Amino acid sequence: MGDERVSAVKYVGPATAETLAEASFGVDDIREKAVSYRMLVDAGVNPGVAARIRREHSLAWSFESEGDDLGRRSSQVRGLGDAERAWVAASSGDWQEEESKPEPDGEAAWVAASGGDGAKADGSGDPVAAESAWRDRSRPTPVGSLDGVGATEAADLAEAGITSVRALASADPEAVAAALDRDADRVAELRDAAVDHAGRSP
Repeated sequence: MGDERVSAVKYVGPATAETLAEASFGVDDIREKAVSYRMLVDAGVNPGVAARIRREHSLAWSFESEGDDLGRRSSQVRGLGDAERAWVAASSGDWQEEESKPEPDGEAAWVAASGGDGAKADGSGDPVAAESAWRDRSRPTPVGSLDGVGATEAADLAEAGITSVRALASADPEAVAAALDRDADRVAELRDAAVDHAGRSP
């Protein structure tokens, strides 16, 4: 793009900005919808990031006016009946030729296009790894994993609805102590340990 304003475009991180700096279109072209998803991908933008940019700026999927793309798309859309496929085929050229070409699996194509080198903060990289990393980060840490919290105390806290470190860190010690008929100082001590633990977690 050769335009410093590229990083101002939503969903454009450092890796994508670097890729777009070499593109033949500029930020204004994106804002004026003179760029398509296909152009972004052809310029080297990760397909997932290109899809986000496309949605954000209401960009076209492609500017190609050839009808053969409809044949390919109709074979990918689930739930089309034979008559609907035939109609799409008649609208788009030779259906049989398009049908005989194997289409890559969408996720596999995205992983291949992204280099499959792991998830990155700007949305580029392996989407499966990104989701797996997100799930790992989002998984609650059991309250029993805190130092000094045994199985009995964890079970007592669970009775008050506190099963994770995050829940304990945000709990009102006096309310929990009253609900469990426990010492408020001990519950406050546990809450402080949970806050410390949550602060150390990534």
